Amino acid sequence: MSGKTHRVQVGEITCLVLHEGSMAGRGLLQDAFPTAPADEIDAVCQNFGQGDKRPESHMNALFIESGGIRILVDTGMGEVAGPNFGFIPAALQSEGISAGDIDIVFITHFHGDHFNGLLNEDGAPRYPNSRPITTQVEWDHWTDEAVLQAMNAEHAAGLRMVVNAFKDRFSFLNPGDTLAPGVTLVDMSGHSPGHTGLLIESNGEHLLDVVDLLHILPQFTYPHWHFVFDSDGSLAERSRKRMLARAADENLLTLFYHLPFPGLGHITRTDGGAFAFQPV
Repeated sequence: MSGKTHRVQVGEITCLVLHEGSMAGRGLLQDAFPTAPADEIDAVCQNFGQGDKRPESHMNALFIESGGIRILVDTGMGEVAGPNFGFIPAALQSEGISAGDIDIVFITHFHGDHFNGLLNEDGAPRYPNSRPITTQVEWDHWTDEAVLQAMNAEHAAGLRMVVNAFKDRFSFLNPGDTLAPGVTLVDMSGHSPGHTGLLIESNGEHLLDVVDLLHILPQFTYPHWHFVFDSDGSLAERSRKRMLARAADENLLTLFYHLPFPGLGHITRTDGGAFAFQPV
């Protein structure tokens, strides 16, 4: 199993984008973005060459080394999800980093494509020496039994496995807290109740990891589109517009989890409150 990496130096902080895998688009654009007006869906189908189908989805995790602390941000789907996933450990290994070298695993939110890789095929911790961290809001929501009972059974089963394996090990931070020197949690809630990104800064250089702030390129043009898996579509929209505006205004190199590898680029403003993406 091979894995791709893309190195980014942010001042004295070393970052690696790790390609976890990709999958073909599933279903129709209109089903994935149910609030999108029909004329905008039609325009996307014409302009992006994708027809009415959702485009391929990629997964770009992040490794950070700051102040001697090695951090993995999200763990992907893991190899149990099939042959198109589970490449993070191999990507790390290609850079001379073993699973046992990871000090912190930070989970940005508890959707399966971000936390399933915490466990290996045997159900044991994939990163055995790491301290798992998330936000208190995110943990409290997804460990609420009423929430678990109401959700998709497969997602609930995966969550229960992780909770049972790590319930005494997880620790919690909140937006504004520091994860490591130069690495700060940033509130991007809406996609999930505690969806959290990271701002990495050192020596005047910056990288903003916005994770699932958006899911496909047309959302730069139509940032008001709500994704079907957003916990709170209106809040996700406000977070998306706020963070894209900040990235554009501050000229921040920005990382997106679901855009084509390496998911890095700069944001610019366009007419009418829209944005454009210039990939690296």
